Order: sequence, then structure tokens, then C-alpha cells
Amino acid sequence: MTVDSQQFRRTRTTRAAAAILFFVATALFAAPRPEEEQQKIDWLITEMKNSDAVFIRNGKEYTGERAASHVKSKLWFAGKRVQTALEFIVGVASQSEESGKPYEICTKNGVQRPLEDWLVERLAVYEKGLKR
Repeated sequence: MTVDSQQFRRTRTTRAAAAILFFVATALFAAPRPEEEQQKIDWLITEMKNSDAVFIRNGKEYTGERAASHVKSKLWFAGKRVQTALEFIVGVASQSEESGKPYEICTKNGVQRPLEDWLVERLAVYEKGLKR
């Protein structure tokens, strides 16, 4: 066997291994969020959207619709790093990436508190099967 044929075989083997690694890594990173968790996340976003509360982000007030749209876009950018509803709450929907300040919610009765707490409570309601 000549040096050129040995080098050709090594190159071909290396490329094949790289291709396999690429496809395996792509499959792992592209693994879809579990359907049950996606349903919980979608429900939480709908709860925000349909809420008559005021959502506060970096000192500015937003409607439920605007707040829901914002966290939905953040979820899209987070991609497959968010696999559960709790990861969504803690990693996406609880604080500003820009300032680090927590998001807040002010309900119609005037109580203002962290949005994270409200979302965790809403998640507990969903998981109990009450859905309101």
C-alpha cells in the first residue's frame, strides 16, 4: 500500500467519522421539547396573554398580550435549551436578559409580585388539572 492510498483511507475515515458525529450532534440538539412540556408552556403563555394584569419589565408596563409575545420570542431564541415548563419559567419568563431585573406582575387588586411566582402557581394549577 502506498503512502497516498493510506492517507486517502485515513482522510476518508476521518470525514466519515466527522459526518456521523455531525448528524448525531444535530439530532441531539434538535431534539424536540417533550410534547407534555410544550403544552404546559403554551398554556402558561396563553394565561399571560389572557390575563387582565399589568406586566412589568424593566420598569415599563405591558399588557398580557405584549408580555406573552415577548416571552414567546425569548423562548424561540432559547430553543431546545428549554425542555420543561419550569425551565421556561426560570430561564425565560422570570427576568430581563438586558438588565437582570425580575419581571413582575400587578394584578387588578393592586398586588405586585414577581412574575416567576405567579407562573409557578399557574403551572401548579395546570398540573392539578384545574386549568383555572
